[in-house]
Amino acid sequence: MRSKVISRLLEVGVIPIVRVDSADAALRIAEALVEGGSGTVEIAATVPGAFKVIEALTRRFPELFVGAGTVLDASSVRAAVDAGARYIISVGILEDVVRAAHRYGAAAIPGVFTPTEAVRALECGADALKLFPASVLGPGYLKALRAPLPQAVWCPTGGVSLENLRDWIAAGASMVGVGSPLLQDVARTQDWAGLTRRMKSWTQMWERCKGE
Repeated sequence: MRSKVISRLLEVGVIPIVRVDSADAALRIAEALVEGGSGTVEIAATVPGAFKVIEALTRRFPELFVGAGTVLDASSVRAAVDAGARYIISVGILEDVVRAAHRYGAAAIPGVFTPTEAVRALECGADALKLFPASVLGPGYLKALRAPLPQAVWCPTGGVSLENLRDWIAAGASMVGVGSPLLQDVARTQDWAGLTRRMKSWTQMWERCKGE
């Protein structure tokens, strides 16, 4: 199951990160993303009622791979997976979170920044590595990390934009996590059509860059 999840994430490439102040907004944002062709959505555990949002999305869009982000403990992993989450993302390396994700059949993607953290995460059984905050040192840093760790599946997050997506892919990004460059301030503006258009642009850019 975990390999299937990672294969799907590698295929879709772009993981939209939904982090807003209400469950209703999160649902509407996710719907607009799906309309734009997104095959996955990460719902941050900081969203009020996050697990209910995951459950609702899983029920409404069975083909959508929904993940839970900012997960900090094993009990939250269980709640997320019970709600339908296929993968678990954390901001750092939390061994109990990785173990719990695997126990319940979900892929684990912990956050790392240094080579030491990357090796430790792989030793813990991480299925992919979230490079965060990726914006601090840029694509060149990912290229440097990837050289001694070519076996890792890298997901830079934070600072990835349409303008530099090609650079991240060239540096070795297997997938990318994207928040504000994609969502912008849609929870306030409620420009759902605009978000759908941006999602289409991201999907098209990913496919174009991967095909080069």
